[in-house]
Amino acid sequence: MMVETVSIATMRTELRTPWPTVEGPVSVRESAFLLLHSGPVGGLERAAVGESAPMPGFGLESFAASVAALRFAAKHLISLTENEISGAIRDLRHLAPVAVAPAARHAIDLALHDFLGICWGVSIARLMGGPDALEQVPANATIPRIPASELGPLAEQYVVEGVTTVKLKVGGGPLAEDLDRLRALRDAGGASLRIRVDANQAWTEEEAIVALRAMEPFRLEFAEQPVRADDIAALGRVRAKCGVTIAADEAVRDFATAQQIIEENAADILVVKPMVLGGLLPARTVACFAREHGHDVVVTAFLDSVVGRHGAAHLAASLGPTPYAHGVGAPRGFEHVLPMPSAEEAPAFVQLSREPGLGLNAEYGLARQGLTLTTIERLGSE
Repeated sequence: MMVETVSIATMRTELRTPWPTVEGPVSVRESAFLLLHSGPVGGLERAAVGESAPMPGFGLESFAASVAALRFAAKHLISLTENEISGAIRDLRHLAPVAVAPAARHAIDLALHDFLGICWGVSIARLMGGPDALEQVPANATIPRIPASELGPLAEQYVVEGVTTVKLKVGGGPLAEDLDRLRALRDAGGASLRIRVDANQAWTEEEAIVALRAMEPFRLEFAEQPVRADDIAALGRVRAKCGVTIAADEAVRDFATAQQIIEENAADILVVKPMVLGGLLPARTVACFAREHGHDVVVTAFLDSVVGRHGAAHLAASLGPTPYAHGVGAPRGFEHVLPMPSAEEAPAFVQLSREPGLGLNAEYGLARQGLTLTTIERLGSE
């Protein structure tokens, strides 16, 4: 098989509840999709797909810069054969420099993995992880900064649906309100519910120590990125002074920062986001390095559509069993719920599709999932 046609399309998605970031709440997500066709567009062939969805606060490129990077890369993808794709995945710097456009590089990396999996008739999880790859990935639910009065009914609903792990957004407001919200969540969810908190860099070092010590009675699974991402030393000091397991998220920007976090023992867990790290391959490199050095890994999507989210689920599956749920479940903050296609999905897990590659039929299946794409560029055969 060979890449004969490349398409770039975009999508805009509204969030019901704004998502907190260090640069302020995000209420709209914009995604660009790279589609690789093995024949003329409109044929019955199955297209491979990747997604770029940069978000403020993570040091990624702007959406316009991401689209520009994909347009630059598209002409270099035409006529790639399946025998050349493995090499292209390993050297994407010629297509979209990771330091300049990591989200665009993620789209290219994911699309190429999808294309190769389709060619070889295996899932991306098996392509990366071999026969030990999981078919089902445990997933956590995420609750934004909503009032404590709303948490009880939501937690009860999650428990009924089988959710075992919940991540609660904290910080950005009075500590007393966060404690009230945690209390409501624990009371409604029961002792067996795993609760992790995510401050999204909201606290100073001193505030983080005070807050996490106050939260210890709620038996947190872990606390995610309590201080600024660029202060790894402070992250380590918070970890040393609190009885709460610490996870680094925004601080994991590339292999170098992951290595620094591990060398300084600044966190117990590394949160790995393929969109931030520039694709599945660099994300898996970071994850494997962390595990080799005794650190656990949690893979999360990036408020992506079904495309990026499903790619993150394949990465998580490729790593095998884990003590922690991953952030790859269907987000409830989208205006439209985008379930996994051709696969069962429950709130507590993601069941990977049995189809090869990513498991999406990019040419026809995405529309059935509620994704309305606007094609902005097409190169190759018509």
